[in-house]
Amino acid sequence: MKTKMRKIIKNKEPKKWTEYRLTPDVDYESIPELRESLLQEQGYICAYCMRRIPHKDKNSNENSRIDHILSRDKHPDRKLDYGNMVICCPGAISGNFHCDKFKGEEDITFSLFNDSFIPTLKYSTKTGKIKSSNPDWDAEMNNILNLNHEILKANRLEALNGVITSLVGKQWTTGEVRRKLEEWNNKDKQGRFKPYCGIVIWYLNKKLKSMQK
Repeated sequence: MKTKMRKIIKNKEPKKWTEYRLTPDVDYESIPELRESLLQEQGYICAYCMRRIPHKDKNSNENSRIDHILSRDKHPDRKLDYGNMVICCPGAISGNFHCDKFKGEEDITFSLFNDSFIPTLKYSTKTGKIKSSNPDWDAEMNNILNLNHEILKANRLEALNGVITSLVGKQWTTGEVRRKLEEWNNKDKQGRFKPYCGIVIWYLNKKLKSMQK
């Protein structure tokens, strides 16, 4: 499985949310069952930057945020649509916001729910920068989500270098690389993905491909 950001496999919406949204004249509200369902399906990492969530930033009173991919302001008909929601970090790792906190009421045109967007992504192993080969999507990652925030880039590199360091002194066999891929591609016993797993999985897939030539 080749994953760079994480493709999100949507579950069936929770029963409590179904009951809530079918209530006459109801407006959007982040009920606990909705938030927990989104956390579980995303493996407790932010849909965009892949930080661990819930996590409270010093520049925010929140520990996570629910984002409407097509904003409630521009698309009120989608405000209760479970398929239009992802859960994100507080987006306040510093005073320079990112993810949903930076996005506000803007829309993004790429989808984390299918395979069209993910293959366009690559990372820099020197800077931690994430980039899409699609110019429009690349602009959205930078100008709407601020995914190349300096701290996010540094954190991606830290995750990648940690894996590389763990393999120092070991033979880079295809079996060892596949074992690492399995570890980073799957949820742990608590149902969690590893933070910043995208850059690690991308790197290991690239390494494995070069070894098989």
